[in-house]
Amino acid sequence: MSVLSVPRLFFKGKASWNPATGNNNDQWPLYDFTRAELNWDFLNDPQQRPPIGITPDNVREAFPAWARKPRWYQPVDERGRPLPGWWQNPGEWGYFGGMEWCLHDTARPDDAGPGAVTDTRFTGGLLTPGGPLITSDPLVHHPQDPDSGGIIDIVGDPFPHSTFNTPGRMVDNNPDAWWGTSFYLKRFQIGSRIAPQCYLSGDVAQGSSMNSRWLNLARNLNADGQLQIAGVGGAVLQACIPGDARTLRIASGVSDLLDALKAALARPGVRGLMVRLTAYRTQYFTAAEFEHCDSISDPNERTTAQYRRLTELWDRELREGRTPSQNPCVSTVLGTVGLWHEDEKVTSAPGGRCLLPSRMFQCAYEHKEGHGHERTTSLQGWCAPAVAETQTVNGAVFVSLDLGNSIPESDSRGEKANLGELRLVVRDASHAHHVIGDIPFDAYRASAYEETAGIVDIQVPSDVVPLLDTGTLELHYLPGGDAVPLLTESTVTAETDERSVYLDQGEPGSITVQVRERGGIPRHDVELVVQQYVPDPPQPYAGGGAWHKPDGNAYKEVLDLATETVTVSAGTGRATVTFRPVRPGCATVAFFPVERYGPGTPPEVIGPAPGTEEESGVPYGISWASYACVRVLPFHDDLPRRFAECWNAGFSPQDAWDFLYRKVLYVHDVVYPVMKYYARLDLGDKESVDRNIDQIVALAERDLLHSTLYMPVTRELSEGQRRVLKTYQGLVNKGWPAEKLGEW
Repeated sequence: MSVLSVPRLFFKGKASWNPATGNNNDQWPLYDFTRAELNWDFLNDPQQRPPIGITPDNVREAFPAWARKPRWYQPVDERGRPLPGWWQNPGEWGYFGGMEWCLHDTARPDDAGPGAVTDTRFTGGLLTPGGPLITSDPLVHHPQDPDSGGIIDIVGDPFPHSTFNTPGRMVDNNPDAWWGTSFYLKRFQIGSRIAPQCYLSGDVAQGSSMNSRWLNLARNLNADGQLQIAGVGGAVLQACIPGDARTLRIASGVSDLLDALKAALARPGVRGLMVRLTAYRTQYFTAAEFEHCDSISDPNERTTAQYRRLTELWDRELREGRTPSQNPCVSTVLGTVGLWHEDEKVTSAPGGRCLLPSRMFQCAYEHKEGHGHERTTSLQGWCAPAVAETQTVNGAVFVSLDLGNSIPESDSRGEKANLGELRLVVRDASHAHHVIGDIPFDAYRASAYEETAGIVDIQVPSDVVPLLDTGTLELHYLPGGDAVPLLTESTVTAETDERSVYLDQGEPGSITVQVRERGGIPRHDVELVVQQYVPDPPQPYAGGGAWHKPDGNAYKEVLDLATETVTVSAGTGRATVTFRPVRPGCATVAFFPVERYGPGTPPEVIGPAPGTEEESGVPYGISWASYACVRVLPFHDDLPRRFAECWNAGFSPQDAWDFLYRKVLYVHDVVYPVMKYYARLDLGDKESVDRNIDQIVALAERDLLHSTLYMPVTRELSEGQRRVLKTYQGLVNKGWPAEKLGEW
């Protein structure tokens, strides 16, 4: 069981994301992820028009100016023919971002417009599956009362010897990819302005993070073309809170929902609490300074206007000596607080019986054109994965189905695509279908979806109950009366909490995979095909969006991991995959249950849009694949020796500083300027670095890798660079002694 058990507390609101986008190669290949450096071949390419001319000698002044200046981007189609383009800054919309995330609107916290939501609040709860939605509780927000209801948010780790918490941090294992974001946090907090005696404070499982699961790039069909960048996407995030009284505190007395949650922690088999949320309909350039751009209907012209306005703001602020504005994007979030059980080993991925996409849908879309004329067109798309669990209450059996990220919206207004009546069935061993229950459009349209965060409870007919244990769940839609399976249960699943792995030169790595059969420990031996993929196109090209098998040529392997089949013995439910780095770079290790995908090797290429292998007939897609991201950091084992040679040659503090800046600090100085303007730490200034060197080294310790305190936030510091930092620290603290450094 999970948040699908009861009690459930539902919330809705906003989440803000403030990534540093200076290393995103969405339009231009300005960053070399393999070396964790700027891509000098591109930045100093004389054939670029207009020429860029950035070199290691002028990078400190030239790169920030170039990153903030609009540049014409000319996209092309698959045949190389030009498509409509636009102007944008190479550093993109979040050049001054600090990698923070939170569950409230930081773009317009005090001026979001009449009736606008700026935080995330509880909207109701359930105490029994299929029971009435509880809204008359002090924890529940009522729109007519702005101060009502409980607020849920997150914080990061506190600084040492301080009660001041850092924000949550979001980090891409591969910054060129959309499939590998981890969200670090310390604690969930729940509180109420009008009922201050109601609160919850819980630390997430140690060493864990939330990760973007089932990141669906077609969560919104965007039929009106008004959503931009990742606004069409949606993702599921999940974290668990151990039920340790030292780190989980719940106080109520007046909230039946909080009291029920607290009481449920004492049930046998309950480990703590689980928080699962869906983020979607992300909006960009939402601050008041960009309001005049909203009326521009052409998406490319609107993007150009937004970037020009952003450039004007930054130029004026820097000219006046002020801190440049940050430009976070803001998503809608829905979620559930519920229970975490002993059998749920993976804390950051939805468990239970997993239904994966099997067929596309088509549906009608009604919209208005000029002069108010109604027009109906056809849309098509995929539903994203769902999870289901069964539970018995007072003798009645329910299937609880989480459709939190499953059914797409049609356009920017946020209404669900009308697929008509959906039907949940179970397929028996003879492939006969038995109806569990129907889900009418009114039960999954936006208003109903938002009430229960997409969770639907269906009571199972008594004659169907015996089939649930060995049958296969399917979700059908009924175009023209014919049943089409949109989602089909993958009876065997494989997931890992080690979604983001970092390795140094020569360091062995491993990933523990939890394997489940119909949500439980496998009752028979099962097989997994394990496959390494690397980015397609190869880094450091722009616009990476797919996986490609290593081929020894353009697509070089990053790990010494060949295609292999792993047998997971009955009754264990766990497999371990081991590997070592071959070269620096970004790899994806994917897991394919043979029971779903069939034997043999997976496809050469897997993209965001589903594709079907001839042998299995099952759609492959990154959006619902099971995988871990492995970042092999630059091979810098020789850097400490080279630094020692630099120092020993003349005992020059300036030479030591020049080496440190060029080999360690420059990329964090110019690509992530948040340090200079928000942390007041100028990484390009020797005096500033020397003054803060102890703190810099302390926060760069690898023990903090899973903490929101870790620096650099991007986690791109190699062990060789860390050793150079520590050696430099020793020289500073000893007053630059004219003594040779030892052998390396």
